[in-house]
Amino acid sequence: MRLFTKLGIIGFSTLLLTACFGENYDFTPPDVTLMNNTEYPDTEELTAVNIEWDSDKLYTKKTDDILSVARDQKTLVYHKGQEMRVVFVTQDFAIRKLSAYVTKNGIKTEIKVDGEVFNMPNEKGEYIMVLHLLADSGTVEYVGNVLIE
Repeated sequence: MRLFTKLGIIGFSTLLLTACFGENYDFTPPDVTLMNNTEYPDTEELTAVNIEWDSDKLYTKKTDDILSVARDQKTLVYHKGQEMRVVFVTQDFAIRKLSAYVTKNGIKTEIKVDGEVFNMPNEKGEYIMVLHLLADSGTVEYVGNVLIE
């Protein structure tokens, strides 16, 4: 009887340990969404245009005209000065720096990012937003087409 108990414990332990090896981790560059900090939170995804990410393998993407890509995206509508939070779909990396800017009529305006929170511009109009992530695994640049009402 002890033999069957020992074999059972060994078999169960082996099965438990091998199940741990079957986990599948995602080390690809993270998708990013913007979430408004209002009573009715809503999220919108930005598009990755330039990627240099080295985790389980090297991921690269180079986009020469990021403004054209941004213009082709769905228009994201926000209010003047609205507080936004940057949300990474996966975050198995350490953020070293997160920065952002908007362009309107060829004029680039830096946006102050505090941690992962920033405010939309205080002026109405159509903007192209660029978000730049510098992390321990590399860099990713995201773009979006934004309308401020």
